[in-house]
Amino acid sequence: MNPIRHAVCAACAVLLGFVPAAWAVNKCTGADGKVSFQDAPCEGTGEKVDVRPAMEGATPVQPAPSVGKEGAFGPSWQRKNYLQNQGIPQARAAIERNQRECAAAPEEAVAQAGPLRRGNLPQGSQFAQERAAEAAKNKAACETRTQELRQQLKALEEELRGL
Repeated sequence: MNPIRHAVCAACAVLLGFVPAAWAVNKCTGADGKVSFQDAPCEGTGEKVDVRPAMEGATPVQPAPSVGKEGAFGPSWQRKNYLQNQGIPQARAAIERNQRECAAAPEEAVAQAGPLRRGNLPQGSQFAQERAAEAAKNKAACETRTQELRQQLKALEEELRGL
């Protein structure tokens, strides 16, 4: 390409940059009296309206892509895959782990108490009562935690059925 042709193309590009954008829209009035706007000329009565952007250099907005159908690996597939492969198995494992820990808790309490000697026992049967109260409190806490975990598992399974 020769230098003159380059100069002419550059000048044309600059001049086209200063031309404001305008769109032709036809305002049509139907037989029932309703007004509509369209690109094509009106069949009945109507007028041509020149539409210009409010700001200099504005361009028409492109329509948003259709969100009606998600792809093969869309968000719902990803969530379903997560629930099946990780969420629900992990929730079941958490319930089992909690039940094992609860079953092992009374044995740990006795092991922590150490050997029972007359010198480290409180007066009377207070030691046995405190241990029984603590064991009952721990058992209630374990049952509560198990119920919470089961409710979480149930919610995940319901969500999976909904997908």
